[in-house]
Amino acid sequence: MQNFIDYLKKENIIGNLKQLYKIELNDQIDDNFLKRIIESIKLKSSEKVIQYDVFSKIYEDFRNHREKKKLGEFYTPSPVVKYILDAVDYNYLKNIETKKIIDISCGSGSFIVQITRILIKRYLKIYKKENISELTCNEATNIIFAIKKNIFGMDINRTACILCQINIQFTLFELLNLVLSFEPDYRLPWFNIKNDNALAINYREKYDYVVGNPPYLFIRDISYDQKQIIEGMNFKTNNGQFDYYQLFIELGIDILVPNGMFGYIVPDSILVLSNRSLIRKHIYDNTKIKEIYHTGPRFDEPVVSNIIIILEKENNIQERKNNQIKLKLTTQHEETISQYTIEKWDYKFLIDLKEIDFAILEHLNTNFPKLLDLTKKYNIKFILGRGVELTKTGNVIYCETCNKYLPVPQNRLKCRMCSSDLNEKNIESIIYNTIPTDAIKKNFHLFLYSIKRYQKTQYKFIDTSKVGINYKNLKIYEDRIVIRQISQNNKICATYDKKLSLTSQSFYNLKIIKSDISEFNNFYLLGLINSILFSYYFIKSFGTYKKLFPRILIEKIKDFPIKIPITNKEKEIAKKIIESVKQLLENSGELEHLQQTIDFLVFDLYQISENSQKYILDYIEKLSR
Repeated sequence: MQNFIDYLKKENIIGNLKQLYKIELNDQIDDNFLKRIIESIKLKSSEKVIQYDVFSKIYEDFRNHREKKKLGEFYTPSPVVKYILDAVDYNYLKNIETKKIIDISCGSGSFIVQITRILIKRYLKIYKKENISELTCNEATNIIFAIKKNIFGMDINRTACILCQINIQFTLFELLNLVLSFEPDYRLPWFNIKNDNALAINYREKYDYVVGNPPYLFIRDISYDQKQIIEGMNFKTNNGQFDYYQLFIELGIDILVPNGMFGYIVPDSILVLSNRSLIRKHIYDNTKIKEIYHTGPRFDEPVVSNIIIILEKENNIQERKNNQIKLKLTTQHEETISQYTIEKWDYKFLIDLKEIDFAILEHLNTNFPKLLDLTKKYNIKFILGRGVELTKTGNVIYCETCNKYLPVPQNRLKCRMCSSDLNEKNIESIIYNTIPTDAIKKNFHLFLYSIKRYQKTQYKFIDTSKVGINYKNLKIYEDRIVIRQISQNNKICATYDKKLSLTSQSFYNLKIIKSDISEFNNFYLLGLINSILFSYYFIKSFGTYKKLFPRILIEKIKDFPIKIPITNKEKEIAKKIIESVKQLLENSGELEHLQQTIDFLVFDLYQISENSQKYILDYIEKLSR
């Protein structure tokens, strides 16, 4: 192993790579890298065969957590690399010797190194040799040439590209020594590791495989210059609020040959969030989705929960629709669904559904209108909105430039309107336990601080006189349903408040303002929302892959399937729901019995079979344990 260190020094590999990637020669990268490389090699010197990438961790450790998070870069664990390459069928038993493979966010080479090893093993099989030492000089140089010809990497960071080149050279060092024993003047070439912005170039050729771990950055964290580049390219999935990795998926699919294979590890936010719908539809319209594997957090410094997604580029519509998708969760066995099912689910990737789940959700989505559609279909009007734009603590800060208040920024103290620096001394709370004695009382309103299911647990007071704070229209804050973003014991948590009482943005306020059906009122709707059926529907539709009940987003409330009582029988059931809800709100009677009564009345209204009722109740009970 010491010979490789001598080789790096003798051939001035790092210095030459700095020239190749146009890094200043006086940069201290030589000493730092060389020291770390030597340390890494010495640690592994007792091993006959290095089974994994020894240099990627050097690059990972070169950056602190904040810097890595800012760039969205995280080292890909070896088991993830191996899983993805196996899943896309890149292995030495396949005819991969003429296939082109690329990682367009290669970093220091986690995927590239493993790909290189696989291709070496493939050629050993072709040449019918057990070990590299048995190869001829010509065979060895052929392998090196094939690696240069067929393996491609790209990264925007020049330091990562240098380490990737060194990684490949280290992986090929045994081959190099063999060739040098025949040809002492032989030098390894530089390999196809390009230092460039993958999203900003035109690709001249297509690839048989695209694999990798793209950067995890939200649109707000992308630099202005990078946004301008993205806007100038012909992407289809960069509308609205999007994640950087979406563009890498779109690009990866685009540069594949027909029936080429794709494998990425990405955040599981892609599965159901509405602002990821464009990329999900793009995947559906262009590929066979071979596998979706929910792995959970897969990095040493977890910032997200992950999925591995395996795709095959496919132009034939029928082939795509008939494709069977393999679904895997970390805690459950493997399932399969037909790809056309995703279209029926508005292109959501619902990966934890059994046949009974599909049947129940199909029934609810097909036979009942969404809350959003009630105005059009039944002339029912409602208001739905979040509370005051501030945190639950109620801290605000005064901008001396704008002469306005705003919620305290989570990160840097900068005004979101004028970008000027904010003074920490100007932070104050506008939420009070009691109205201050010297305050103007008309400026203060009740503030509903916390709730439980059917209960208002704490009121405070809010100062509504601060210019700049978006208090919203006060009409929404009385005679309405209040829905908490966070569940209670894995159930939707909502109550009713007749009083005028403002809330923070952690609560949604839902108010029926026009209904020609007297039985369709706030109490009836509250009964539906707090029912077991709605909690089941929400989890299975928007968060089945998570261990915890997902945060309720306003757009999901609009998707709730709503039963409008039309027949006399339905109206009688609605009246019973309303009566039970009022008793719960008044905290009178046996609360658990009243809630169970509502649950079964809702099941009856929605025509849920006894078998399905038992399944739903068992599912929610297990979830709450």
